[in-house]
Amino acid sequence: MRDRERERRIQRKKREQEIKLQKIALAAGAAVLILLMIIGIGRWREAVAERKRLEAERALQEREEELLSDSVLEYEDLVKYYAEEEGIYEYVPVLLAIMEVETKGERDDVMQSSESAGLEPNSLGPEASIAQACDYFRGLVDRTEDLDVDLNTIIQAYNYGPGYMYYIDENGGEHSFDLAVEYAREMSGGRTANYTHYIADFNGNWMYLYGNMYYVMLVEQYLP
Repeated sequence: MRDRERERRIQRKKREQEIKLQKIALAAGAAVLILLMIIGIGRWREAVAERKRLEAERALQEREEELLSDSVLEYEDLVKYYAEEEGIYEYVPVLLAIMEVETKGERDDVMQSSESAGLEPNSLGPEASIAQACDYFRGLVDRTEDLDVDLNTIIQAYNYGPGYMYYIDENGGEHSFDLAVEYAREMSGGRTANYTHYIADFNGNWMYLYGNMYYVMLVEQYLP
């Protein structure tokens, strides 16, 4: 009797241990399954995000091709390369629009950036012009760490020079055509000239003789 009782206790303990092991195995399996589901959801989200990014890039590319001339698009890869080198890759559309305004990609100094390097006008070749433009634009962007100004201020400063950024910072931080006009008036001493361009029709086709007070409007035409 005692032997049978002892045997039953041993068998009961074995079953209890087997049940515990089964529970542990089930819990571990459930944990692995949950982990796999989390990883799967994460990868799915990454795939969706990547697909959306690629779709956005394709849409941007198509829009750029509609707006920009073929001669400018020929330099797109160079602009992307030097923009990435300078840490301003997100401004590639702006840089391409600036090239469209400056030369339509049809001169050697495609970005008209020679003077920003302290050189004579039109003294840089295409690649050097793009490299200098990206370096200059990055310098303008860097100034926004200390100045509270918007993107249009940076764009206008490409034409006016960095001083315009300080002027806008002291006058509300947001570019406007009126402020661009006032800055040009001060810098030109009030001297004016005719400016026959449809973008200036609303203002009587004139400008102050300092940079181009319509510059942001000109660039915006080519931004996707």
